[in-house]
Amino acid sequence: MLGQVCLSAPWWLTSLLLVLRHGPRATIHFLDIAVRVVLLSVVRFINDSRNRNTKKPPMGKTEPVIIIGAGIGGLATALALKRAGIAARVFERAETLQEVGAGLTLWANAVKVLQKLGLEEVTNSSYNLADGMIYSAEGERLSALPAARLKRRFGATNLAVHRADLQAALLTAGGGDALELGCQASSFEQDEEGVTLNLADGRQIRGSALIGADGLHSTIRTQLFGAEKLRYAGYTAWRGVATSPALTMQVGEYWGHGTRFGLVPLTRSRFYWFATRNAREGEPESPAGRKREVLKLFTHWYASIPAIIEATPESNILRNDIYDRPPLPYWSQGRVTLSGDAAHPMTPNLGQGACQALEDAFVLAQCLEQTEHVPLALQLYQARRIPRTNHITRQSWTLGRIGQWKHPLACQIRNTGFKLLPAAFQFALFEDAVGHEV
Repeated sequence: MLGQVCLSAPWWLTSLLLVLRHGPRATIHFLDIAVRVVLLSVVRFINDSRNRNTKKPPMGKTEPVIIIGAGIGGLATALALKRAGIAARVFERAETLQEVGAGLTLWANAVKVLQKLGLEEVTNSSYNLADGMIYSAEGERLSALPAARLKRRFGATNLAVHRADLQAALLTAGGGDALELGCQASSFEQDEEGVTLNLADGRQIRGSALIGADGLHSTIRTQLFGAEKLRYAGYTAWRGVATSPALTMQVGEYWGHGTRFGLVPLTRSRFYWFATRNAREGEPESPAGRKREVLKLFTHWYASIPAIIEATPESNILRNDIYDRPPLPYWSQGRVTLSGDAAHPMTPNLGQGACQALEDAFVLAQCLEQTEHVPLALQLYQARRIPRTNHITRQSWTLGRIGQWKHPLACQIRNTGFKLLPAAFQFALFEDAVGHEV
């Protein structure tokens, strides 16, 4: 039964699939997690037997679950726990939830999670994406994933939404009373009965479990696993949101030599765009401003690209160097675990960052609902999630490296290869990420 709940396949079959897909190292990580889960099950059985006739409560959820971070992952976790009948408290260091960020692509795997969480109003009101296209810098089509075929293959339409809109919908559905703003987490301690969160203002918060959903620079991750150096992807990115009713540009992604540009519609007249360029880590911004810098970079590209940049207010353009972290073999220690970017920060090349955070939220709530023993529930959660998120992190990193190739010959080979790649192979590349359902 444990194998069905945790792994959904016999251990030998799962191990074989992991060897074939990810290599023996991933199998070692998987078996390590499996052994931990089995041992925890034995311990739980022994403890339950000893305490069956006593009044001592199990190592369960007598206190609310503490969530650090009110981003997409943290708020989705609070909502999923609410749907499961589990109390949660969310602590966010920012003083206000402002409209930050830009657009998000929600692939079919994330759309299904939102539907299961009862957020049909989000999936119904978000913009349905057209065919997934990749073009050359001059506008020549290199690859196409038809929207109708994507829906037939994966069971849901891919959507686009502004990050702030999704964040607001999650907050409303989850209940704003569970959120406390202006609360900086500093450390935690845990024992057999629960977890104590220490806030920077001196307060101590008691909970049954602690979820670090505090992003790329996670305080909770640092205490669990120590300080780690971020892995720089080798390129910087600009993101913007523009309003342009008369835009005639083909939406999709455009690949150049060490540069890329992408355009995603949020409504019929509102567009999210992103641009990348190979750059040294920490390279200073142009004195002329972000808008002038991006315009100069893409002046000679497909005609409508400069127009969409020109239609973007300077204040709507963000710039960030792109980072991830090497995948971890485990996320949980006792009653503390990680989710979203705190657990598996990934480059944006597959559009799966928010999607995987939503999956984390749903699976974590499922495990806590089905298993009273909190440490065991968190082990089950990571056993279900780590092989998948680690694989997607590696896939996204690799795709970004290919997209950022700069040498003209390498780019010509890449572009020709994509044009010749049969549609069936293109769909297979997305099968693992998009075809999954939690």
